[in-house]
Amino acid sequence: MPEKHYRVGIIGCGGMARAHANAYRDLPQTRLVAGADISEAALQRFGEEYEVTALYTDYHEMLGKETLDIVDVCTWPRLHPEPTIAVAEAGVKGIICEKPMALSLAEADAMIAAADKSGTKLAIGHQLRCWGRVTRAREIIAAGEIGEPYHFHGICDGGDLLSNATHTVDLLRLLANDAPIEWVIGQIDAGRKNQRYAHYVEDFAIGYWQHRGGARGFIEVGTYSSKGYHHIYVDGTEGRLELGAPGGPGLRVRGKGEGAWRVPEFQDGNPSTNAAQELVRAIEENREHISSGRQGRATHELLLAIFESASQRGIVHLPLRAQDFVLERMIERGEIL
Repeated sequence: MPEKHYRVGIIGCGGMARAHANAYRDLPQTRLVAGADISEAALQRFGEEYEVTALYTDYHEMLGKETLDIVDVCTWPRLHPEPTIAVAEAGVKGIICEKPMALSLAEADAMIAAADKSGTKLAIGHQLRCWGRVTRAREIIAAGEIGEPYHFHGICDGGDLLSNATHTVDLLRLLANDAPIEWVIGQIDAGRKNQRYAHYVEDFAIGYWQHRGGARGFIEVGTYSSKGYHHIYVDGTEGRLELGAPGGPGLRVRGKGEGAWRVPEFQDGNPSTNAAQELVRAIEENREHISSGRQGRATHELLLAIFESASQRGIVHLPLRAQDFVLERMIERGEIL
């Protein structure tokens, strides 16, 4: 068994930090040694649960006193950029920042730039990219079992684009081989002006886009969406693949000449643990994480483009010019009644 040699710290020790902490506890190469949170009560609970004694109410103090190889940022989205940049500037080897990586593209770009400058491997918490069923689905598509994929449809029942469907949209991009997106059109219902994690969220949204090469994607999320959570259809010229069918198997496929669905074998594993393991490998192999900062930015750009399309009432071509948090601008300018 490999020696545990990657020292890990976590910033933001609330509920989401548990998934990250459990992942590092599962890996023999990593050891969770420090935590930071503005809440002393949260720190105390976290420290007791994970036997961590190096606890700080100021993450800057943690970075100054602890020798850390990996730091996870598990704060609320509006608070992701500042600590991520500070961690990169501290020279750690790797960062996993929770999704969405930021609220605006300008902030996402600053995070990526800081990681590039320090040589830090920046990953975003779209851990479902590391789920066994998703890996198997990608293999099936790459092998041509459903022909040439031309339409990707994602369903996220409940939630909102930034909190929940960011995973669904990120999976749609991944299954389309992360092909660049040319244009987006979308519509939202945000009349209640709700907030979640201290930022505005919509109640319902739909988005439609085209990838380079012609494949199309579609997302529906929120109050009026179809049933299913990260439920995805991929239509190909010779068949169909389905992930996460409500009440069905995690993955099924109907290829050329197959009259019925078949269920391929796959091992899911824990996606958070898989994502942490992928970070260790990315560090050791000096490559980008499968859920790199650039991939996180591309997914975030698509989400913001759906909002921008709703604001402009028309198609938005990428790259997106808007550098702000579009939904917040729409609500504060009175565009949403």
